[in-house]
Amino acid sequence: MREFPPIDRAAEAAASQTLFFTDGEFDGRPHRVSRFNYLAFLSLTGSAAQQEVDKIRSFLADQPGAQLETDIVHLLGSLNWRYHNIACIALAAGFTSPRTIEALWQRIRAGSWTAPQLVATAAYVDAGFQERAADALARHATYYKSLVALAALAAGSDSDSDIVAEAKAVDRDDSGAIAIGWLHNLRQALG
Repeated sequence: MREFPPIDRAAEAAASQTLFFTDGEFDGRPHRVSRFNYLAFLSLTGSAAQQEVDKIRSFLADQPGAQLETDIVHLLGSLNWRYHNIACIALAAGFTSPRTIEALWQRIRAGSWTAPQLVATAAYVDAGFQERAADALARHATYYKSLVALAALAAGSDSDSDIVAEAKAVDRDDSGAIAIGWLHNLRQALG
């Protein structure tokens, strides 16, 4: 069960320079700010979340596909959970490619504070979810919150394996329940 790797400042900077961010100001200094309310994506419930989902859908329709693909990969390559939430909604809103799906699975294995949302997104967008989930569940190096979420969503998973049991023992947030609930909310918000 893997803990977080050290922060890669270059990856964080690359993510903040994507189309999903714009120039802004904070405390009188220039700062990159999100175009979307990533906090609304945490629970993905209520009218604010639906407004943000609609906003990101509209935004995606006006952007070049190749740039979106690169930018989603950058969002998932960072360690910042806020970027991960934005990437989840962009993927669920219909912008997927083999490259973005691979980046999603790399982040699931590496870990994120929003691992349940990442796993729920994979279940929603990846036709190969069951196979990839089984592979990640067999890897002791997969992040523990991801293991718990994968065990909850993967059909026929060995949720009693030693790896999953160890992950559940240290997961104080019940990542499996979060993943199940978020997948339900994702289906409702994106239909």
